[in-house]
Amino acid sequence: MKKVFLSIILLFVMSACSVNNNEQDSSSAEENNQAAEVPEVKVEFEHEPLPVKEETTIQASVTQGGEPVPDAEYVEFEIWNSEDGQDSSETFKAQHTESGVYTITHSFAKEGTYQVIAHTQVDDLHTMPETEVAVGQQAEASGHEHGDDRGKFMVHLMTEQSFKAGESSTLTTHINHMEEPFSEASVRYEISSDQMEKHMYIDAEESERGEYTTTYTFPSPGTYTINVHYEKPDEDIHGHQKETIEVTQ
Repeated sequence: MKKVFLSIILLFVMSACSVNNNEQDSSSAEENNQAAEVPEVKVEFEHEPLPVKEETTIQASVTQGGEPVPDAEYVEFEIWNSEDGQDSSETFKAQHTESGVYTITHSFAKEGTYQVIAHTQVDDLHTMPETEVAVGQQAEASGHEHGDDRGKFMVHLMTEQSFKAGESSTLTTHINHMEEPFSEASVRYEISSDQMEKHMYIDAEESERGEYTTTYTFPSPGTYTINVHYEKPDEDIHGHQKETIEVTQ
């Protein structure tokens, strides 16, 4: 009977040790995950504007905790012409050259404004910074807008309101051209965030002359970029302006 009692006590002690070891392992793994910093990615071009129909180098410098990352799982550049939209994008895998720098060579088929996203995976952390670049002398001179009176637009996205996740938010933009309301234009909102798998495009309606509104429900708290695209194709006018907003819980 005494042996049975000792055996039971021994089993309890072994079980307690196993639980403590598992908790310590789990705690260590959690601490390691918390310690990992989100990688920082800086996209750079040889010069701007970039040439048309010529090979040019695009590079991304990847660091984590201030140190170069030479062994990222992948760095891929997604590129598309702003007028054609993200559905026309192409993705190119970058090669590591030195000290956390990943590069591709690319030839742009036509002038215009292009969006470049550097999809970067380091261990289980993902980041995807987006950069805008002008291609061709005309695109640079126009300030990313087209038309004889380009550069004389005033675009104001109303950001004074609070934006909450899970609630319908009204997006309102006032657009003036040559100090007059820019009326009867085609306007849409391009919404993006690191928390979204892809960009959302939402058409806006002109509620008053030069005032364009739509509604959108932000799925989660965080930082969002809203790119307001406005155009009149028959007048060869196309422009856009980006704003960053914070969405709260």
